[in-house]
Amino acid sequence: MTKMKKFEKITLRKLNLTKDISNKYLKWMNDLEVHKYTEQKYIKHSLINIRKFVKEKNKSKNEFLYGIFLKRNNLNTHIGNIKLGPINFIHKTGLISYFIGEKELWGKGYTTLAIKEIIKIAKKKGLKKLKAGLHEMNIGSKKVLEKNGFKIEGKFKSELIFKNKRVDHYFFGKIL
Repeated sequence: MTKMKKFEKITLRKLNLTKDISNKYLKWMNDLEVHKYTEQKYIKHSLINIRKFVKEKNKSKNEFLYGIFLKRNNLNTHIGNIKLGPINFIHKTGLISYFIGEKELWGKGYTTLAIKEIIKIAKKKGLKKLKAGLHEMNIGSKKVLEKNGFKIEGKFKSELIFKNKRVDHYFFGKIL
């Protein structure tokens, strides 16, 4: 696998309801390979429910949804999403979740960069800890979290079903 080139970089920004909610985005959300390890695979998405979700997150005070945009050849291309939240402002903690919809970009370091950026955003919001959960079979996500300094803090044994088999759900955390 080739890694990203030096002149390529990612940016995070809130999603625009008219420009960013596209048939490409809809395809990602209904792609069973993209969401193999997420609960999204159980939902049949439509442009209407995606717009509703993005609109809710854009208005939310404790959940922040960002598009991951790849800058390449003077274009900013939407390649996935990352979400910070829900946030508990009392305890100064937040959950993160993410996906890259463009499968040809998997394994190239873009999710690692997106998490680095979301860590900066979390710090600016005064958070002291970030958390993430993952399916035991999701080795790529585990590696991305570890590259960003997250540590396994626990697991729920036999918590999820994957291919008709019970599997563990791991919990990662990072003190900021």
